[in-house]
Amino acid sequence: MATLLETGGQVVLWAGWSLQLPPSYHQVNDDGSWSAWGADWALDIHILEVAEHAPPEQLLGSEHPATLAGQGWLGFGHVLAESEADATVYRLAGTLAATGTLMSCWVSCQSEERLAFAKGLIQSISNAKPRAA
Repeated sequence: MATLLETGGQVVLWAGWSLQLPPSYHQVNDDGSWSAWGADWALDIHILEVAEHAPPEQLLGSEHPATLAGQGWLGFGHVLAESEADATVYRLAGTLAATGTLMSCWVSCQSEERLAFAKGLIQSISNAKPRAA
């Protein structure tokens, strides 16, 4: 069941992950993923917990150097433009890694101009797990 976040605010997920949302709805999905959405955007997140002390750099792998960074995580992202029902949907896809956990996320929006908003949503994500030594 969806939860309305009337004024926006922080949402705590799991495995140390949290994020700031504008006014929106959010929910845990039947498949264990998590989603949030507003009038013209949607955010889908999958979180995997892996080896407890694996550092983010190791989890990302050498073929995908970090091009994004946030509070407690490193990651990379890319923009996809896909046709859906005679319209183009823009998605900012990100893979974020923190110690012992990976997040795969996609922010979908209906205009290329909203990609800055999508990047801001991803930049609001944080992970509170301490980094491996």
